[in-house]
Amino acid sequence: MNSRSLVLAALVLGFVSGCSKPPAATSSPPASENGTPSSENGTPTMTPPPSNDSQPKQGESAVYIVKDSGVRCFAPPCPTYNAFPVDKPDAEPIPVHELELSAVTKGSDEQTEALIQKTLGGTGLKIQGTLETRPNAGPAGAATVLRASKVEN
Repeated sequence: MNSRSLVLAALVLGFVSGCSKPPAATSSPPASENGTPSSENGTPTMTPPPSNDSQPKQGESAVYIVKDSGVRCFAPPCPTYNAFPVDKPDAEPIPVHELELSAVTKGSDEQTEALIQKTLGGTGLKIQGTLETRPNAGPAGAATVLRASKVEN
């Protein structure tokens, strides 16, 4: 069984197993009623995450070292990665739920897998990209997505 099969098995198990975080006691209205931004076809849109002093300004491209966080969850989204801003070495790592690498891998599964493997190693994966929030990403809530625009050496 190769690593891709293991990752796929873990993802499937996560979806099948259910939520590790209890649902909120109150029900929430559909996305179109509670003010969640959505596109014309009703799907949620990506928005920049809330800014704080340890993150670049919203929508601003920055360089990060991305490392696997070691966290595994039963319900998506899961903060699987930590992003460390290169220009702010003393800042707290930013929990990242998803890495969007399609712009740098051109859809190649082999290249994507190779980049993901670099997050497991000592120095991590150095990428330039922007942080965005995807609301209602799964049973566990919103996801922080790091959208890579360039892989750096």
